[in-house]
Amino acid sequence: MNDTLRQQLLKAGVVDKKQADKVAQEARKEKKQARKKGKKAAPETPEAKRLAEEARKERAERDRALNRQREADKQQRSAAAQVEDILKQHALSMRDGDRPYNFTYGTVIRKVEVTVEQHKQLAQGRLAVVEHRKRFHLVPATVVPKLLERDASLFVALAEPSPDELDDAYKDFPIPDDLDW
Repeated sequence: MNDTLRQQLLKAGVVDKKQADKVAQEARKEKKQARKKGKKAAPETPEAKRLAEEARKERAERDRALNRQREADKQQRSAAAQVEDILKQHALSMRDGDRPYNFTYGTVIRKVEVTVEQHKQLAQGRLAVVEHRKRFHLVPATVVPKLLERDASLFVALAEPSPDELDDAYKDFPIPDDLDW
């Protein structure tokens, strides 16, 4: 019943308050049942069951793909955070540098200022230059594999040991003078 009609009937004394409330309650129940019936699907047929099962499988596959993507994103963020941590722990300061160290960055020759000792270690291959977020960092060569394991796209300038250093490994084995070639 409409509230204004209800009020008019109550004033006229045609119905009492209990009767009006009961009619309103029944009207609400009917509306609720009509909504439920409207939402209910037709009786289950084998075709409807098959379509519902296919839809459920598609949703499950889509959810799995979304979870895999989220997991990959999470691992990528974790690896980036680990790279940041490694660089914070192992990067050496280049602020006091007074000697230029040149290296190739793609097709361009770049230069960083390092100390004399750092320059020597860079030339020997004990230190490496790593580019991360458009900044160059000086790190020990032993750290480079850890960084590349987490992010293979990092740029690394690492000098190869010179042949003289390789010969140092054989200094205990002299070459005899009487060899005939």
